[in-house]
Amino acid sequence: MTAYEILEIAFALAGEKIDEFPDKRIALMWLNVIIVEAMPAENTLREKSGLGRVVLPKMMTDLTQVVNMDEQLCRLCLPLGIAAFLCEDRENYYMAETFRQRFTDAMQTTAGARERSVTDCYGGEL
Repeated sequence: MTAYEILEIAFALAGEKIDEFPDKRIALMWLNVIIVEAMPAENTLREKSGLGRVVLPKMMTDLTQVVNMDEQLCRLCLPLGIAAFLCEDRENYYMAETFRQRFTDAMQTTAGARERSVTDCYGGEL
């Protein structure tokens, strides 16, 4: 998905339109912050799929850039996080917190956890 598409969803969640937002650079910075926050979930999903981990992508500087992350993260999680920033900017702190909690919940639901074996460092019997 492009940065524009993700921001369009985020602004719609908050009842606004990205095209009417005066400073697109701020919206892109919000997207960059949320991408960094979503990287652990992205890497968990990639590990589950047998793909290699990724390092932080380059910063989004243009609305036409493609965000190369899991589709569900792009369509659900990232917009919820950006909507939280937008609501906070509008001083609607209740909705900002609501979107932030939804972002956190969506990230946990989307990525889940990765099962790993545990090494018994202590020995002995249980």
